[in-house]
Amino acid sequence: MPSSDLLKKENSDLQNEIIAEIEYHLPNFPKEVIWKMINFKNWSGEIHAGNLPCCIPKTVEEMISVVNWAWQENYKLRPIGQSHNWSPLLLASGQSFRNRIMLLDLSAHFTHVNIEHRSQFSIVTAQTGILMETLLTQMEEQGLGFTATPAPGDLTLGAVLAIDGHGTAIKALDEIPLPGHTFGSLSNAILSLSAVVWDKDNQQYTIRHFERHKPDCAPLLTHIGCSLILEVQLQAGKNQRLRCQSFTDIPADELFAPPESVKEKQTFSDFLDKSGRAEIILFPFTPAPWLKVWSVAPTKPAASIEVKAPYNYPFSDNISPTLSDIADNLLANFPLITPLVSEMQYQLTHTALQNSGKDIWGWSKNLLLYVKPTTLRVTANGYAVLTQRKNIQLVLNKFYTHWKQLILHYANQGKFPINGPLEVRVTGLDDPTEVVYAEAAVPALSAIRPRLDRPEWDVAVWLDVLTFPETPYAIEFCRQFEQWLFNEFEGSYACARVEWSKGWAYGANRAWEDKEVLTNIIPASLTAGLPADNNWVSAVSALQKYDPHHLFRSPLLDKLFPV
Repeated sequence: MPSSDLLKKENSDLQNEIIAEIEYHLPNFPKEVIWKMINFKNWSGEIHAGNLPCCIPKTVEEMISVVNWAWQENYKLRPIGQSHNWSPLLLASGQSFRNRIMLLDLSAHFTHVNIEHRSQFSIVTAQTGILMETLLTQMEEQGLGFTATPAPGDLTLGAVLAIDGHGTAIKALDEIPLPGHTFGSLSNAILSLSAVVWDKDNQQYTIRHFERHKPDCAPLLTHIGCSLILEVQLQAGKNQRLRCQSFTDIPADELFAPPESVKEKQTFSDFLDKSGRAEIILFPFTPAPWLKVWSVAPTKPAASIEVKAPYNYPFSDNISPTLSDIADNLLANFPLITPLVSEMQYQLTHTALQNSGKDIWGWSKNLLLYVKPTTLRVTANGYAVLTQRKNIQLVLNKFYTHWKQLILHYANQGKFPINGPLEVRVTGLDDPTEVVYAEAAVPALSAIRPRLDRPEWDVAVWLDVLTFPETPYAIEFCRQFEQWLFNEFEGSYACARVEWSKGWAYGANRAWEDKEVLTNIIPASLTAGLPADNNWVSAVSALQKYDPHHLFRSPLLDKLFPV
């Protein structure tokens, strides 16, 4: 587009926004609460929503007044966080003020943190608008940390807890966990929470406190956007120094080798046994991945470089949205260059690591946070496969073999639907025995909640396939892959659940539309082997009671939880 035309378009868009803000009227909206019109775009750019009012309450009283206003005026209320999400749990694309939606931004004022130290663990009380990097920094200053966290630091705490955000960590074979640490999602670290719920007696929304040892807390621990959590108490343990080593010379066929042929090979399971913490990033059509291996290291190894800040991979962290869009368009229009681009990405990673980041050491925050907003804006599917630790290698080999075969099948037809990496992480489950309070409720909707009928299943293998959003045949590929995944991990030696924040339920044209996955497979995955008083059905019922007017629900959540 010529620069003059582009300028005209930008001016026109700005003019339309100004007109919308001037003309738009919020009936009876609380006068003391600040609001403005904004445009919404999610992380991958697939979800656009224009001209939406967004309020910025300063106090709990202001926030509650907005909630009850929304109910009385028949508005939806959606907390926006930092929009670092793929699935439309928040908004459907194309929505605007005409859909009677009010966005809610807590990141400006709901960021208070208080830390209480106890003899064996500490309690971190935090409001949910705080960013993870800010929270972890304040914890670090008090000598505290988590075992694992999501890699981006720009996520709000509320968003992370809503979708059972996780990192990558299981216990090394010789590891004795520190008190207060957990190995599942961050939802399992919650000790109590304060949520906005419907008060039937007073016929209004109010704030209610929920304790972790009470069953009514279970549906809110991972609520996937069906509620509004204002404050949480989290358990935390003593901070740890970690070492992170990067490898780019171990063949993928070796890391993903079948379990019957692992002798004298470096498999992913071997690294997990030694350190408990590892991640694979494998670009398609390349022979070896970028393997990160974290290990607990109280003292600095001689070969390591100490780091005192997060985001220590500048070669992957400093890519502007404009450059990301250029790469997206290039691969969409010239898909035959996909193998070349993948090889270039691998070579860039391999070469850059020799100069910086190959072997680093420091406090946990500085090694666990490594994704900035300036990374490639790819889309991703996501699944958690529950299994027994001894079957991790079997799950990985099945997954890798099918991924590789399917990519080659498409390539032989001149199609390249996947131009981003395969990513693998492994965590423990949301085990209530890791909670410092007795009789802790299990997060009802967590993708990694344990199954009572399979007590030997103690780990979750997180599988993601990334690609640019505009890539031809990507939806078709993901649909075929998902159908294989649910069929392969059907419950005999492993079971698959969706990762809430990513892509799933692939239909003919887009994600999140396959009726069979939405109405049968997902509910069954969170019902099988679980008690009647804490499974999918009971959670849906409780969330309906907490928000009978569906104030916090998006169109996708209405599909997942039909009345």
